[in-house]
Amino acid sequence: MIDDREVLARLGAPNAPLLGAGSEAQVYALDPDRVARIMRAGARRADADARTQLLVEIAAGRGDLPFLTPAVEALEDIGGRIVSVEPRLPGEPLSLLLGRNAGPARSELIASYLDTALRLREIRLPPHGFGPLLGNAGPRSDSWNSFATARLRRSAETCPPDLRAAVLLAATAAPAEPAEAALVHLDYFPANVLAADGRVTAVLDFGPAAAIGDPRMDAWGAVAYLDPEITPTASPADREQATAWLARAGLDAGYASARRWLAAYWSFAADDARLIDWCRRILLAPTG
Repeated sequence: MIDDREVLARLGAPNAPLLGAGSEAQVYALDPDRVARIMRAGARRADADARTQLLVEIAAGRGDLPFLTPAVEALEDIGGRIVSVEPRLPGEPLSLLLGRNAGPARSELIASYLDTALRLREIRLPPHGFGPLLGNAGPRSDSWNSFATARLRRSAETCPPDLRAAVLLAATAAPAEPAEAALVHLDYFPANVLAADGRVTAVLDFGPAAAIGDPRMDAWGAVAYLDPEITPTASPADREQATAWLARAGLDAGYASARRWLAAYWSFAADDARLIDWCRRILLAPTG
């Protein structure tokens, strides 16, 4: 199986710069208008096809929302590697912008990031049961409560041993049913958000975490993921701004339990040391 550089050479861009890397893929800039998303070795074409279809549905359901979402121009198998060629979306990762902005410009970026988290619920998808939208990420259900509980039990099967009891305990704290079901990104944090001129321009990486669920989860997650383990460039002032925003939105009462659910959910990601440090800090902290 060939490596990334050979894939890029066959695409005519052997020196394409790396834009970002995650657990599922690396993304390279082919030219000013296109990126290549090279899936990790072992990725399945069926999963890439399902992602492509989900992105089509998200684009169709986005309406006139003031931010873009990814699309797929071509899906190829190059030397055994699955490659998605996609339009390059405008803006820079918010996580990088936070590293070099201060004052009112920084506050404006955080405000746009938080407000966009609330607007993700406006993306309308075809009817689905509660649960994941891609792959074998977990069970489908007719309620958010039952899906959320089952998903934590699934995480407990692969989380670090010292977290297993805490994850299972979190699974017993059944969340309330939302007033509506909607698309939930669940991985909405500054590295997955592009921004320019003080506002969010695109939301990236609708992946295996994406689900139909409680739309408040993305608002709660947007705040939780400003913690230093996940977004090192976020500051205490950013977190204070986010906490105040939650209160104004009437979402502060559910934040602590949602943050704990998110930490229990992500506990399966044992190969991400900083994320697991965050899960451990939240799940093993004294309660009550």
